[in-house]
Amino acid sequence: MLKIGTINIDWLRRKNKILQMLIDEINRQEFDFLIVTENVASFQFNEKYFVSNTIPIPVDTEFQHLDYGSYLKGETPIRCSIFSKYEPIEILSVIDSYTCIARKYLVENIELIIYASIIGTYGISHQMEIAKPELCNFKTDIANILIQNKNLIIAGDLNTSFFTEERKQLTQIQSRFELINFTNKYHINRATEKMKDCIDHIFFSEKLNEGAILSTDTFFSNNQLKDEPHKGIIVTINNYI
Repeated sequence: MLKIGTINIDWLRRKNKILQMLIDEINRQEFDFLIVTENVASFQFNEKYFVSNTIPIPVDTEFQHLDYGSYLKGETPIRCSIFSKYEPIEILSVIDSYTCIARKYLVENIELIIYASIIGTYGISHQMEIAKPELCNFKTDIANILIQNKNLIIAGDLNTSFFTEERKQLTQIQSRFELINFTNKYHINRATEKMKDCIDHIFFSEKLNEGAILSTDTFFSNNQLKDEPHKGIIVTINNYI
């Protein structure tokens, strides 16, 4: 069994209200892998976990239209972090190391890739300038990884619901349509697509999905993060090989 989670913590801007609750809940979940998006370098919930981060966003200059140093009042922004019970055995290259991260792990003698990303790092703003390249990088990275290793888990903040009536997507780049077409092409299971009010997702490659028993759940829901619709997403996978 593997338990994978992903959560956007909004740079811990509300840390005085949620930090201890967040730490307690994450520790209670006992994830094998947890992907944290919009993270900060100071965040830690359990020293027993290995941590892999995207390149920190500069805080001494404006970066993609935002002065993060002033915005986060001294915190160092990390767009994606992978917390794992397993030590990574290889660093995989990605196109945009500020926004995406890929690591290889040995789990029960099986090589497994975790790929984490954000699509739409600036939300609904600057979609053609920022989100479109992020989507293209996401697709290219994953296609390249699958050439080398078929055991792939994809997680992160995709700013996209797969329910058309929810109208939660990056409309200028048709992120819902693009993600569905891409994942269908590569036979990737959108494990969380049927979760309501969900824009953070966990996907599995075809190889991992073969014969697997998947279950989904949430944590820190009911807008406990005060950043709706973000919440913690969980996928538990049994018989994964």
